[in-house]
Amino acid sequence: MVKFLKFFTFIPFINRLVFRKYYATGVGIYLVNSFYKRFLGINKGNFLVHYTSCVHTSKNIVVKGKNCSSVYLSFATSGGCYYQAINGITIGEGTIWSYNCSFISSNHGFIDLKIHTKAEPIVIGENVWIGANCVILPSVKLGDNVIVGAGSVVTKCFDNNSVIAGNPAKLLFMRCSKCGDKMINNVCLNCIK
Repeated sequence: MVKFLKFFTFIPFINRLVFRKYYATGVGIYLVNSFYKRFLGINKGNFLVHYTSCVHTSKNIVVKGKNCSSVYLSFATSGGCYYQAINGITIGEGTIWSYNCSFISSNHGFIDLKIHTKAEPIVIGENVWIGANCVILPSVKLGDNVIVGAGSVVTKCFDNNSVIAGNPAKLLFMRCSKCGDKMINNVCLNCIK
């Protein structure tokens, strides 16, 4: 089927279907998401978003990298998510997230609740895994290969290879940059062997 579709990639929506691997969502989810986007005008933007999710200011969401199909699949399959990109959200390739995650790049003003405060954009590195029901707050920068435990509220930045969890999220341990295993006292027992 994919080989057949690749023949028609000169058609823009089939090109997105093939190269963003939307076909992996299944025909039903793809059709429902497309219906909500194209006919009802919900979650407009350059990418397909799950019909139960909500996107605010989609033009400020940037997906970086060459092979970003996993990021586009997370947008299309992770339901109940909220993407508020007033100050911007940047997501690196290989990043995935689960259901009910919120990416909130701006707060309301303290004096006037009708305005949004300026802040640094949310920056999520490459190959980050974000568990279900997580909240990523304004100005957060997550490095590459970070794992965010389910239900975490991330209020500050974390370096590459961190494993974090909690409310507010705290560093549980670091992962080895070579093998990805847990490091004990900054030593990877797997790489010593």
